[in-house]
Amino acid sequence: MKKIKICIAAILIGMTALATFTSCKKGSDNPIVSLRTRKDRFTNIWTLTKYEKNGSSQDMLGTTYTYTANNNGTLTQVVEGSIFGFATRTTRQGTWAFLNDDEDVKITFDNDVTIYNIQRLATKELWLKKTVSDDTYVYYFSGL
Repeated sequence: MKKIKICIAAILIGMTALATFTSCKKGSDNPIVSLRTRKDRFTNIWTLTKYEKNGSSQDMLGTTYTYTANNNGTLTQVVEGSIFGFATRTTRQGTWAFLNDDEDVKITFDNDVTIYNIQRLATKELWLKKTVSDDTYVYYFSGL
């Protein structure tokens, strides 16, 4: 009888924990359980691997976009590529902050503010979505 009570208690505790973890999941493509906070997962060096416009993959024209998101809310963007065969590198400093119960992220460079909906935020994957007029863009990043 004592073993049955222990089993029932363990099952109830497990179900409660599972319900708690599942209700904390922010985006539909986010991991169900993570030992790191959303802020800790967002703090990373992110490289843009592809992006889509209205569901169609777009050509990045040999350009590499890297974003370093720091825990203090600062952000560094590095864009590397070439123009007429000459290597180019542009660096911008900005900030980032979560909005709407961490569902969105606001990224600011100078006076240019963009709000992205976070589609997926895992340790090494970040998917950001924005809509401009009738166009929807989704950006796919891989992290270190």
